Amino acid sequence: TTLVRTGTDDELCGKGGPSDETNTEELCGRPLGIKIVKRSTVDPSYSEQAKTKDEDVLVVADAYIGLLMISGIYGDSAHSQRHVLSTRAITDPETYSFHLLNALVQTPDGTLYMTETSQQIQRRRIFHAVFDGKSAGRLLKYTKGRGVEVVAEGLFMPNGIALSHDEQFLIIVCGVQVLKFSLVHQTIDSTPFIYSLYGTGDNIDAMTHLPNGESRNCYWAGYGSKFAQPFSLLKTLSDKPILKSILCALVPYKIMIHLIPKLSALAVYDEDGELIEIFQDVNATAPWLSEGEIMGEYLYLASWFNMFLARVRVDALK
Repeated sequence: TTLVRTGTDDELCGKGGPSDETNTEELCGRPLGIKIVKRSTVDPSYSEQAKTKDEDVLVVADAYIGLLMISGIYGDSAHSQRHVLSTRAITDPETYSFHLLNALVQTPDGTLYMTETSQQIQRRRIFHAVFDGKSAGRLLKYTKGRGVEVVAEGLFMPNGIALSHDEQFLIIVCGVQVLKFSLVHQTIDSTPFIYSLYGTGDNIDAMTHLPNGESRNCYWAGYGSKFAQPFSLLKTLSDKPILKSILCALVPYKIMIHLIPKLSALAVYDEDGELIEIFQDVNATAPWLSEGEIMGEYLYLASWFNMFLARVRVDALK
């Protein structure tokens, strides 16, 4: 069931695959980050004096459309409405609009923090940003009534974001590193939370249990591709800018995706960023994993690449 479309409804929406072969992704929208929050924390028009119902709403970071709020999320989808909260930071030129909003998280005071993975390259050509190697990403924050502010820039492909268990930091995946952002000092820590992931990172989530159900504060990180031996195209080309430029110029994007060794793994880290365990499907049945979520007897595995939702029984992980 479709709740709402973030962009324009078109018969080709969703049919272009990971490389957007129909060239409709910018038109249709591509929601990436999504959270359920209270309307009073994000809607500038919300008024407690008017005794408006403080309903649950979805906040959505769409890679093309911007920061959105979706109301009427329960019941008949005909009552769902899309509201645009922001399309640029308050210090951006009026001609600028977000290029690749990605993940978001809400802190206890109601502030939304978001990653903008690149200011130069759209999601549909994200691997060009990988090979380009430029630190063109930003960390943004949205405050009701003020809008979006830039709190950190010059980041390399900031992606997944989570609130630390002590609620003092944001944990941010940037390429194959994970950084810490101090909510108190509003600065990026000089020492990475995780210096080097074993694969390219995507989303990261603060969890209170391991995938096998054991209670423990930890972080789950989805791995999309290999960045280790025996071979990784990304690692091999990391210090060869000329070869990277040739690859982007001559190799069709769809083929480029298939040249990158895929990985199907969910890594679990403790509160200090030390690796606890990696759960891996060696057959890569569901590659390019973004995140995992337990519901009932199954661990469900989501991906930006796959056209299906994978799952594995929790008892198989014990």
